[in-house]
Amino acid sequence: MKIIFSFFLLSLLAMAGCSQRSQPASDAPKTFVTIDPNTTGEITGIISFSGPAPKLSTIDMTADPMCPQKAQPAETAAIKNGKLANVFIYIKDGLPQGAFPSPTAPVVLSQKDCRYTPRMMGLMVKQPFKIVNDDQANHNIHDMPSHNPQWNEEQQPTDKPITKSFPNPEMMLALQCNQHPWMRAYVNVMTHPYFAVSDDDGKFEIKNLPPGEYTLAAVHEKFGEKMIKVKVAGKDNIKTLFNFSAAAQ
Repeated sequence: MKIIFSFFLLSLLAMAGCSQRSQPASDAPKTFVTIDPNTTGEITGIISFSGPAPKLSTIDMTADPMCPQKAQPAETAAIKNGKLANVFIYIKDGLPQGAFPSPTAPVVLSQKDCRYTPRMMGLMVKQPFKIVNDDQANHNIHDMPSHNPQWNEEQQPTDKPITKSFPNPEMMLALQCNQHPWMRAYVNVMTHPYFAVSDDDGKFEIKNLPPGEYTLAAVHEKFGEKMIKVKVAGKDNIKTLFNFSAAAQ
């Protein structure tokens, strides 16, 4: 009887151990990075383009009467006076260990004149991403991720905004419209807030950087990625320059 009881007790303990091992581990609490605003610096810069700008194709949107009925230029390279817009600039390496809180304010993507605006954008992991339809055309928004959930949703002119979020970091996540194949935009999902997009004059700025040595990267959908090393001390304004060319295609 003692032998049977001992065996029964050991079986119960073994089952309890297996049950405990099968429990999924809970997420460890995040340790957020503390930034002293009195010691932060910033990086400003310009994205330039060398050589003649590539000739852009034109887009025929006339298949949809709710889209512009004149030929429209493609958007793969926005170059003005030797400056390149729609370049995503970000800190690639060197930030202190720890997490950064995601903003609760949404990043907004608009569909206007059968285009996505903006074409290039950044947001943080789990930050709200709101898509609005400012057209009289129907759209069908489809993300093309490698590390995030894929979705594909129709949005009519009278529909409410679609709000999504991305749980995982990912660079150059493409969005496309299944109704209008020329519509394309890129989302960069970051774990930190230190990024920017170059404007029509090629300018950008990244503020509130803690002191440190960083790898600063700039990526363009057509011309690839470039990297430089920068060192930021307290209250520094580090001026940088990236130069792209058609040879980088």
